[in-house]
Amino acid sequence: MFRCSQCDKTYGRKAHLQRHEVTHTGRAVSTCSFCKKSFLKPEVARRHTKTCATKHNQQAAPAAKPGRKRQSCDQCFSTKRACDKSSPCSRCHSLELQCTSEPQQVLSLRHFSSTDVSSASKDSSLQFSFLRHFTDPSVERDRLAIGTTAECSTRRNLETLYSHLEDALVPLDSMAACFGDFLGAEFFRPPLMTDDYLPIDFLTFAPTRISEQLNELMTDLIDTSRSMGLGGADDTQLLHDATQIAPLFTASSLAIYISAFFHSLHWHLPVVHFPTFDPGNVSNPLLLSIILTGATYSSSSNEAALLPRLLDVAEEHIFRKITTLSTQSAAPTEDLTHRCPTIQLIQAALIMEMLQFGQERSETRRRIRIIRHPSLVSLMRCLGLFHLKRSMTPTTCNGEDDTWKTLVAEEVCVRLASWVFLADGFLTLCFKSRPTISIFELDCSFPWRIELWEADDASTFNRIATAHGEELPLPSVREAVRLLLDNPDAGPLPSRLSLSAEHLLIIIYALNSLAFLARVDFLGSIPLEKIRYAANNWKQIWDWVSSHNEHSLLLGYPKHAEELWLLLTVTLDIAGRDTNLPYLDNTATDDLGKLNEFIQWCARYMKTRTGRGMASIPLSAAWG
Repeated sequence: MFRCSQCDKTYGRKAHLQRHEVTHTGRAVSTCSFCKKSFLKPEVARRHTKTCATKHNQQAAPAAKPGRKRQSCDQCFSTKRACDKSSPCSRCHSLELQCTSEPQQVLSLRHFSSTDVSSASKDSSLQFSFLRHFTDPSVERDRLAIGTTAECSTRRNLETLYSHLEDALVPLDSMAACFGDFLGAEFFRPPLMTDDYLPIDFLTFAPTRISEQLNELMTDLIDTSRSMGLGGADDTQLLHDATQIAPLFTASSLAIYISAFFHSLHWHLPVVHFPTFDPGNVSNPLLLSIILTGATYSSSSNEAALLPRLLDVAEEHIFRKITTLSTQSAAPTEDLTHRCPTIQLIQAALIMEMLQFGQERSETRRRIRIIRHPSLVSLMRCLGLFHLKRSMTPTTCNGEDDTWKTLVAEEVCVRLASWVFLADGFLTLCFKSRPTISIFELDCSFPWRIELWEADDASTFNRIATAHGEELPLPSVREAVRLLLDNPDAGPLPSRLSLSAEHLLIIIYALNSLAFLARVDFLGSIPLEKIRYAANNWKQIWDWVSSHNEHSLLLGYPKHAEELWLLLTVTLDIAGRDTNLPYLDNTATDDLGKLNEFIQWCARYMKTRTGRGMASIPLSAAWG
C-alpha cells in the first residue's frame, strides 16, 4: 500500500497516490481548451471538457488511447522483453539490432492506395522492418528473423510428442527390459532452450527404433560426405566419421530439437502437422531436416562451427533423392496421401531450402536458386501437387479421428504446393530469379486457416470447422488472383471472412511475380494497369482481414505481407520511368545488396513526395 504523507490516505497503486498528492499542492495540471478553466485532476478536466465542448458547439478532442504509454523500444516491445530504456538499450546493443522507439506514432498502411504512398513516409524503417533486416549487410546470423519469432511464439503442449518418443524408445530386444528404469516419462522432458544436453545417449544402451534411425542418418551423412569429396570438394569441409556429429544425433537431444523446430521455423514454414507428428514413424530425410533446424535455432547445440558443413551434406543427401524422383516419368497418382515417404521427402527438401537461405553464403543461395529449387518444382509437377483439390470439406470430419487424419494428409499436400510457390516468389522478389511456377499453374485449393491446421485433435478440429461452416468456399489460388486482376473494384472474392493472412501472403507474392514478368518481358505479360487494380483490391481486403483477425498476424511471414504490398506499389508507381536503379534491371543475383539499396531508395522516395504530386518529383532527387 502507498500512504500519503499529508493526510495518511492509502492507495493500492503508486500512480493513484501521485494523482492524489496533487490536491495538496494546489497546482493545476489540466486546463480546458474552451473556457481555460483549470483543474487539479486530469480525469475531472476530461469530463468538463466534453460538456464545455457541447456548450461552445465544438467537437471534443478524441479520447486518449487507454492504458499506460509504452516506454520500451520497438524491438523489446515486439518480443515482450524487458527494456532498460537506454539509447540504444542494452538488449538491442548486445544483439546488434537497430534500437528505435516510436511509442506515440503507431504506423499503419491501412489508408494507402496504389496512387498515394506519401503518408508512408513518416517512418519507412518500421514499414520495411523485415526486408531491412533480411537485406542488412551487417546482419550475420538469422537473417530470416526466425529466432525472434521463437521468442514470442506460443508454447505448445508437448505431452503427445513425449508420449510418441517414449514409445519409440522402447528397446527392440525384450532382454533389454532391465533398462526400463531409464525410460521414465520425466526423462523425456528437457527444457526447450538449454545449453546442456547429454553428450552420451544414455537412452540407447539397447537398440530402439529411434537409436537405429539416428545411426542410419549418421551413416547416410558420412557416405554422402565421402562421395562429395570424390567430386573435388574441399576435404577440410567434409565429414570423415560419426564421432564428429554423434552429439547431435542422440535420443536425449531429439526432444529439444523437435521442440525448437515447432517453436521457430514451423511458424514461417507450416508444412509439418504438429498434432499428428510422430518422431518414431517419420522418414529419415524429414527427421534429419527437423533435427538440423532444432540444432540451428536451439541454444542447446555446441557444434555451431560444424553446422554449416553438416547442412551442406544434408542438402546434398536430400536433393539427390529429389533429383532421382523428379527425373522419373511416373504419372501423377490420384491419391497422394498414400505416397507418404515422397511427401515427407518434399517436406524435408523445403525445410532445407529455408535453412540454407538463412546462411550467409552466396554460393549456397546460387545452388538453391539454380539447381535445388527447380528440381523440387519438377518433382511436384510430376506428382500433380499444383492441381490438387480436396476430396472432402473440413465439416465432414464429425470428430472422427481417421477422417481427420485423411483431411490432414490432403492439407499437407496443399500446403506444400502453396509454400513451394511462396519460396519461388521469394527467389523472384529478393534475387530477381525468373519465376519457376506461374500463378496460373497453381490451380490447387487454398490452405486451411491456421486455427484448423493447429487443432490438437479431431473434436477440436470439428468444432472449429463447424463454427466456420457457413462461410462460402474460396476459389482455387489461380482463380482468386484472376478475380483480383479482372475486377477494378475491391472485394471480388466470394467471402472475405474465410480469407486469412496466409492466403493474402500467397496472393501478394503472386502479384509481385507478375509485376516482375511485366517488367522484363515484352510480350505475353499481364498489363501493369491490371496489376495496379489487383494491388489496390488486395490492400482493401488486407485491411479488412487484419482488423478482424489481428491474432493471426502475430507469427511467421504472413505478418510481413504488407511490406510486400508496399514494395509492389512503389515499383508500379515508377514503372516505365528512367530510374537507374540496379534492383529494377533484368539480371538475377545472389547478392541482397541491390534489394537493400532499393528499400532505402523507397524510403527516400516516399519522404520526397510527401505533400507533392509524383509527376513533379525528379526520381534522381530520391536517389540522391
